[in-house]
Amino acid sequence: MPRLIDHDERDRQIAEASMRVLARDGLAGLSVRHVAAEAGIATASLRRAFPEQDALRRFCLEHIRLSATRRIQGVRGEGRPAVLAVLEELLPLDEERRIELTAHLQLGALALSSEQLRPVLLQFNEGIRELCAGLIAELDRVGELRPGADQTVEADRLHALVDGVALHLLWDGGPGEREQERERERAVAVLTAHLDGLRG
Repeated sequence: MPRLIDHDERDRQIAEASMRVLARDGLAGLSVRHVAAEAGIATASLRRAFPEQDALRRFCLEHIRLSATRRIQGVRGEGRPAVLAVLEELLPLDEERRIELTAHLQLGALALSSEQLRPVLLQFNEGIRELCAGLIAELDRVGELRPGADQTVEADRLHALVDGVALHLLWDGGPGEREQERERERAVAVLTAHLDGLRG
């Protein structure tokens, strides 16, 4: 009797292998052959699922989006503590998120000149913007947003801040665990200070 394939588990293996390849070898290394070898899957089998390079790249972007979505949906609570917890999920505060951001940046640079990838990346970016708008609305709901604040502007500011802090954290982590922990603390402190300023 043929063995049944667990497609969710297989997708997870392919996604994790793709992230490792991107983090280690860069965009040039992201090929069906390299990912298949990393995942321990036959190249021909993987090529049937991803007959073209852009299909594998879109799969990677979708994996990053779903991974971030799952983490955010796992945040419990409400008000300012929940807002800060969600924002932290958008930062490369651990190895998994660091690898995802590295992969996202590489694929994002490619998307600037790719008609196939650009819509996926724009959708991803719009999702973050909508998330920031929801976080600002939550702060307003619990009285943590100054009266009369323009929520659209504040959502855009928050989006820009999170993107900037994430990039700084990726570049400024330093080689040692102590340096990385110090940068993580600084990143969270910046977000906390921004939320404090939104009170007016």
